[in-house]
Amino acid sequence: MTPEQHQDLLNALEQPLNDQALSWVATQNSLTTAQFAQGSRFQQAQQATLHWLNDKSNIPWVTHYRESLYNFWQDEEHPRGIWRRTNAVSYQSAEPEWETVLDLDQLNQQENSHWSFHGAQPLYPDYARALIYLSSGGDACEIREFDLVSKTFINDGFFLPVSKSRVSWVDENTLLLSLDAGGETLTSSGYPRCVRRWQRGTSPESAPLIYAGEVNDLSVSAWRIHTPGYEKELVYRGIDFYRHQTWLLKDQGQLEHIAIPDDATAGFFKEWLLVTLTSRWQIADEVYPAGALLAINLDDFQQGKRHFTTLFTPDAHTTLNSYSATRDYLLIDKIRDVVESVSVMALAEGEWQTVEEISLNDATNVFAHALDNENNRYALISHGFLQPRRLSYGDFDRQTRVEVKQDPASFDATDFAVTQHFALSLDGTPIPYFQVSAKNLTLNGDHPTLLNGYGGFEVSLTPSYLGAPGATWLQKGGVYVVANIRGGGEYGPQWHQAALKEHRHRAYEDFAAVAADLVARNVTCPARLAARGGSNGGLLIGNMLTDYPAYFGALVCEVPLLDMANYHRWLAGASWIAEYGDPDKPEEWQWLKNYSPFDKVQADKTYPPTLFTTGTRDDRVSPAHARKMVARMQQQGHQQVWLYEETEAGHGNAPEKGQIAFKMALVEEFLWQMLMGN
Repeated sequence: MTPEQHQDLLNALEQPLNDQALSWVATQNSLTTAQFAQGSRFQQAQQATLHWLNDKSNIPWVTHYRESLYNFWQDEEHPRGIWRRTNAVSYQSAEPEWETVLDLDQLNQQENSHWSFHGAQPLYPDYARALIYLSSGGDACEIREFDLVSKTFINDGFFLPVSKSRVSWVDENTLLLSLDAGGETLTSSGYPRCVRRWQRGTSPESAPLIYAGEVNDLSVSAWRIHTPGYEKELVYRGIDFYRHQTWLLKDQGQLEHIAIPDDATAGFFKEWLLVTLTSRWQIADEVYPAGALLAINLDDFQQGKRHFTTLFTPDAHTTLNSYSATRDYLLIDKIRDVVESVSVMALAEGEWQTVEEISLNDATNVFAHALDNENNRYALISHGFLQPRRLSYGDFDRQTRVEVKQDPASFDATDFAVTQHFALSLDGTPIPYFQVSAKNLTLNGDHPTLLNGYGGFEVSLTPSYLGAPGATWLQKGGVYVVANIRGGGEYGPQWHQAALKEHRHRAYEDFAAVAADLVARNVTCPARLAARGGSNGGLLIGNMLTDYPAYFGALVCEVPLLDMANYHRWLAGASWIAEYGDPDKPEEWQWLKNYSPFDKVQADKTYPPTLFTTGTRDDRVSPAHARKMVARMQQQGHQQVWLYEETEAGHGNAPEKGQIAFKMALVEEFLWQMLMGN
């Protein structure tokens, strides 16, 4: 292929549905599946994974809408899934009685379509109607109004074609609408720029405008809080990924700004405004640290008062993860040394008090969330690398908590252990990582080891049940490792900010330090060490490929960003400029080019075998990144480079569990072949 032909191919690969690109993808897929989707080991892994995914004794996770509990369920009989419901008494029995509300496979057959279910928004307070979100693969959805009594779509109901529009019920005849109608209605990131009040029977384009953001904003949206006695409508402007503004929408259409710092987040609990800080905030002589959670009466705050109560203060080991509220209690999910626990808070005689602390041992997470805000019932969920998820229901009024469901174990965890270690990064920062391996692991430097990481957007990688990989990886002698590198949120906002923009290299140095530590501890050696990451984690793996190739025997780079000169031009890419930087600014390109794998890969270097995966329907991170990287490396003469592109997948798993199992088994077969041979 001449340089001109190669450039033509790269140009075509930037267009997800280009015929030349799809033909090239089909050829790549056939080469990859011929190599890694064959043989007994692949078939066994595929079967084990599919059994785990389709196991009918898995917890059917539900959302509570008063007397009805709704669940979305997929198995071999329902590949695209059914949306179904039951009641609270039946749900807590061993065999709940389910009523199918919407059958996606039946719908697709009727309409000759390929819809996937992307959620529903029932109408408060009677929940007799819902807005249904249907996706053809990516984040964009068609929105249809649905009758939950007759279980049919409403022919003349609210409807929006496939787009990234967002809606929120006000009442039966009114929606708050963030409209994606293309063109000027979108920000440069591809999200809605304007909020409207949409009345039944009118066109969305003619709906009265409430607020318009700037073209360079991230997005604009609006929603209604239906808490009885504390109803409110809110307008949200995302300036970028980390800066935003929130307004109260008053009766006459006026917008009343909630004047917290742009990088802080506003939440609401009855009459209280809750403020989560990302950076230090000084008010007069009072200083509130980054990562704190503050509370103040909303009306008092809007009248200028600033006497906050601090509900949570971070320390060197502990950070805030999230919170939710029952009618009278606040459930605060914390992370301490990368393991989740819960604090329960309530008001007593006008003062906030901690009434309970909930934590577990052995690197087991515990997380709580309210079932709704009309009572004091809550769900408590626990799980760890070796512990399947358990679901308990609690009631603060009755002071009860009962386990109601447990996922089945997909492997015997008796002979395995979880340990936490710390590697020293290049600048001396201790970087935690979890190792899951045999209890009696011999430190001979020869164990096949899979190192996972992410390191961006303040996302925390806490322990999570391994599921099928426990059988297909651990029980076959593999070691599983999760690195908690900077850029994530494991130790709060500062842990994230340490690897932002020009400091991104720290995340990569952290990950390389963990890889080196595994070798130094004689767990493995470079030839037996693989690394895996997706999305921002795919960018991480791309930089391991170009900057630390001698550290690894194999790499798996999934739905990645790789071409950092152009990432902001494709799909939602502009929304991440606050994380990475703007390549159109020469001073920022100076650091961006240092972690742009597509620009750094060279013909005269030796790289470890690498499998790139992506999705044709990904409308968040363009498949162009993985496609172009593979094409460039192959053009340069690198032999051990493969692509697998799911033609129906968006930015995540494929829509059917059979497709998910196939890909998981393909990735594992790649790892076993590259680390241990055929």
